[in-house]
Order: sequence, then structure tokens, then C-alpha cells
Amino acid sequence: MKVFISLFFVLGVFITLYQRTHLISVFLGMEFITLSVIAMSAVSMTSMSCFVLLVMCMAVCEASVALALIVSMVRVSGSDKSVNLILDKS
Repeated sequence: MKVFISLFFVLGVFITLYQRTHLISVFLGMEFITLSVIAMSAVSMTSMSCFVLLVMCMAVCEASVALALIVSMVRVSGSDKSVNLILDKS
């Protein structure tokens, strides 16, 4: 089980590092990383379920803020490419 979770973490890092052109891909990779950390915490620390719930709540908040930022950026620029963040001078 821990090998599968570690593979999930490496997949998230790979997606985050190599799919940098679109912000949706970057945030998807970050969600893979967060989910693997939550799963590893749940497997390793069975007595600290409050910590796992706290990390899950923080991950949900992070995902909602990221999605809101991406939606507003797509409305302004018309695309979710990260190049638009650099070129936008407004």
C-alpha cells in the first residue's frame, strides 16, 4: 500500500514539474501530491485521525481557492496558460 502511495506522490511531482504550460495541470499535480500525503498519514498514523481531517480540510480550501483563481484568470485572459500570467501587464 505504501509503495502505491509513494508512486502516487512521484506521479504528482512529475505532473507538476513537466506540465507547466497549463495551470490546471499544475494544480492537478499538486492535488495528487496532497492526496498522497493524506493517504500516507491515514495509513501511518491511525491514532491521529484529527490530523488527517485537518489536512483534508486544508486541501479542500486550497483546491477551491485555486479553482476560483483559474476561473477568474480564464475569464480575463481567455486561456489558462501560465505564459499569460507573465505577459499580462494590467
